[in-house]
Amino acid sequence: MIRSCLAGVGCLTLLAIGAGAAVFYWPELQEWWSGRTAVVEVIQQPSEELAARAEEKLLTLAGDDAPPETRLSEAEVQSLVLFRAADVLPPGISEPVATLQDSTVEISALLNLKQLADRMDSDAAERLRQFIGDTARVTALLYPRVTGPAQGELLIIRLQAGLFPVPPFLIPGMIRQLGFSTAPDNPRAMMVPVPPQISGVSIVENELIVRRLQP
Repeated sequence: MIRSCLAGVGCLTLLAIGAGAAVFYWPELQEWWSGRTAVVEVIQQPSEELAARAEEKLLTLAGDDAPPETRLSEAEVQSLVLFRAADVLPPGISEPVATLQDSTVEISALLNLKQLADRMDSDAAERLRQFIGDTARVTALLYPRVTGPAQGELLIIRLQAGLFPVPPFLIPGMIRQLGFSTAPDNPRAMMVPVPPQISGVSIVENELIVRRLQP
């Protein structure tokens, strides 16, 4: 289910035919009350280890003694995208990046239109190529939510190809053209599967909070 959801997010990046920049992490210097001692707070880099830890956290929600919720840091979410989505993303999509914001997640990726041409209408692919070139960057601002048993939605708040926003009225048709369903109450929301033990998700203070379905 996790990989299916990541695949949906990956296909979503096809909608704008563009990508986003990489996420850069840096140490932050903080001064203690003495004004003389400084420490460096190292922000975690995405890694295979963090991806495995994030998967383990999600799997604990299915256990008999599961906690009511689990929290994933931005680095853990990005690690899932980098180290678990690679084998489910369509050819031509690479360098996926996930950034957690206030209640939303920003997904971006690098696209290669030549490799994606087989998945697209040839005329549409050629028009896009003339507009953005052979490679491009797409960024999608999403609001995720769980809407029912094993069912979730990714509401597309903003879709952008480079500096150019994609008109909202084009989004529903793009979702359907990729083989996904739009939400009954919002055509700009793409329906995606979620693990059946998850009852809700939210993003608070750069953490993804995943809530367990209570018996």
